[in-house]
Amino acid sequence: MNNKDLARVGPWIKNAYALTFSNLSLWTGVTILYLVLVALVSGLPFVGTVLLVFFTPVIAAGALKEAANPHPTKTLFARATDILLGVLRDRELSLAVMSVATILLGAWVFLSVVAMLFGVDSFSLIQLFAHRSPVAGAFTAILLLIFWGLQVGLVMTALYVLAGIVLSAQKPVDALEHTIRLWRTHTTPIGVLGSLLVLPLIIASYSRPWIQTLVAIATLVPLTLAIYISYGTLPMGASKPSPLER
Repeated sequence: MNNKDLARVGPWIKNAYALTFSNLSLWTGVTILYLVLVALVSGLPFVGTVLLVFFTPVIAAGALKEAANPHPTKTLFARATDILLGVLRDRELSLAVMSVATILLGAWVFLSVVAMLFGVDSFSLIQLFAHRSPVAGAFTAILLLIFWGLQVGLVMTALYVLAGIVLSAQKPVDALEHTIRLWRTHTTPIGVLGSLLVLPLIIASYSRPWIQTLVAIATLVPLTLAIYISYGTLPMGASKPSPLER
């Protein structure tokens, strides 16, 4: 493990929150609109999950575009609309993003099925602390850690593939190959970044809606901006550096 490589994580997160707060009204508005969308579709059985998995990469790609090429002269409404729907106006880009969404959906369904088979659900955390047997508790903890690790890896991979598509105009296959190389050469910092910003979202999904909302507001935008910053500063990245990184 390269300590210098791991030391990048702190500045990534710090600068991501700095970028978030530098345009707090825009990013807060986008986050709230996204959460409203989640609330509207989450009640739909299966179809809601499909719509959410398809639309989330579109918004993430829009946020990456805004981070790379902000338009401060536009109104907040116009910029928010560009983030939410701008990708869909570009046929080539939208097809690339949708291909990522399709693969993401398949992988997410697979993980969900595996979780059901092994009984990793919202009660697993309760069971973890309720077990009187240390062996049973350790087994539950291991299952949770494995499942959460797979989810974090999947989300981080999807975000870096989107970064390759949006920031470097790569084709999805090329972006995936590039992301795999990034994982191989920078496993620890990417994994730590995911653990700090993705894992809270996963754990919050087992809790009450108001907790999920607070965690989402605190982490969704900084996560996306941290991907933008890290993609531009990792040796194998290719995006335009953030002004805070220059």
